[in-house]
Amino acid sequence: MTSPSPTTSRVDMAWLTSGRPLAIAHRGASAYAPDNTLAAFALADVLGADMWEVDIQLSSDGIAVVCHDSDLNAVAGRDEPVSALSAEDLSTLATLSGEPIPLFSQVVELAQAKGAALYLDVKNSAAYEATLRVLQDTNFERAVFGINDPAFCRKLVDGGCPYPVSILFGIGKDPFEMAELSGADILHPCWERAGDRPDRLLTPAFFAEAQRRGLPVVTWHEERPDVAASLLQLPVAGICSDTPQLLKSYRHRFPDAPEVVCHRGACAIAPENTLASAHAAFAAGFHVVELDVRQIADGSLAVFHDHKLERTTDGTGPVAAQTADSLQDLDAGSWFSRHYTGEPVPFLSELLTCATIWSGQLYIELKETDPAAILSEVERHDFFGNCFFWSFNAEYLQQMKALEPRARFMARREDYDSIEACLADLSPVIVEFNQDNLDPVDLDKVRACGARIMIAYMGRDREIQERIRQLRPDLVNINDLFGWSRLIETASAN
Repeated sequence: MTSPSPTTSRVDMAWLTSGRPLAIAHRGASAYAPDNTLAAFALADVLGADMWEVDIQLSSDGIAVVCHDSDLNAVAGRDEPVSALSAEDLSTLATLSGEPIPLFSQVVELAQAKGAALYLDVKNSAAYEATLRVLQDTNFERAVFGINDPAFCRKLVDGGCPYPVSILFGIGKDPFEMAELSGADILHPCWERAGDRPDRLLTPAFFAEAQRRGLPVVTWHEERPDVAASLLQLPVAGICSDTPQLLKSYRHRFPDAPEVVCHRGACAIAPENTLASAHAAFAAGFHVVELDVRQIADGSLAVFHDHKLERTTDGTGPVAAQTADSLQDLDAGSWFSRHYTGEPVPFLSELLTCATIWSGQLYIELKETDPAAILSEVERHDFFGNCFFWSFNAEYLQQMKALEPRARFMARREDYDSIEACLADLSPVIVEFNQDNLDPVDLDKVRACGARIMIAYMGRDREIQERIRQLRPDLVNINDLFGWSRLIETASAN
């Protein structure tokens, strides 16, 4: 919902209030990368964030650096203040995440390259002055200073800060009393801990008074899907989130575009076949998560692609030899990045629960497993209407078809001599093509029989993606989720 324009303003805020709520990446895409790092800000851009929230401290030599805490305990395990080290020493400091502490000037350079706005949390007057110098030296235009101290906020406003200033306040504070005390241009309630539905505190009366006073509203960081969906319908200027793609839902923005099947989840930003990868994909509004299932020694159904552990865990040997307990002791995340250290190997039941939470679907590929066990787990979650199956082992699929009439199947065109044979076997609800077998006649025959067309492409070539888009498939099975999303956004704009 479009936010109302302020009736009066100390500074130009048209860019802040002239469209759908801005997606503000809280300390960058901090759910998927170490917060307040260049990696987190770069990933925020990939995920479609409009603005990045940045925490700024001051080095011993007066340089603005990006760090949330005033000390180095959380970022580097050192019990000393950020202000005790020079900017050079801070930028080369060995951090726990492996990602360096950036200079604010580096974040500005990246934001200019990506076209992102900045939401700046400065901790004191000296940090503000150093930050302001960088902004003015680089002619950076779209920035907001977020301040949680009314007196400090008033000082910036009365001192003629050339950028909008917001006042951050917690539960129990009167918003408009805070506005009076601070002189702020923007209200920023930090109500993420105000129960399960803090969005319901933002009443029509609240917005009416905010509009009367000419005060846009930016909200707390929100990662709950139901609360975020509600906030997007309110007249707010921006919403903060550790998962900024949640605020740019593909299925809601592009309801007529092909549905997206996320190959092993959002595997470009989180470890493949993990809960983190599945949640990241569903949070972005993509429709289906593809996953691989293997049965292990105690009969449990593990979500795992390879037949051996080495590539994506710190374990060794066959997956099938593991038990549920031994599998849970493995680290399935650190191979991808330190940020995911300790991410466990999930089980099919957990992915079914995840998909249910997000109203998503699953494409379940059977590796080495008992088909009946898969069917039993899907039945337990009442999920037959929201999943489909495929396997390299054709006997598995035939067993499933014989055991369960509700089971739905995908068939690959490449596995059959003719499209007629493909459609006859298993009566698939989806037929998958790839870039090498996109025969228009075959596509028409699939549509004529009522099955859906899925095109698989695991590359990043924009020309190939555009050719796929022009064929108007029902689904695309891809790795490059956010590149595809931008392609669709561009096509929709044109």
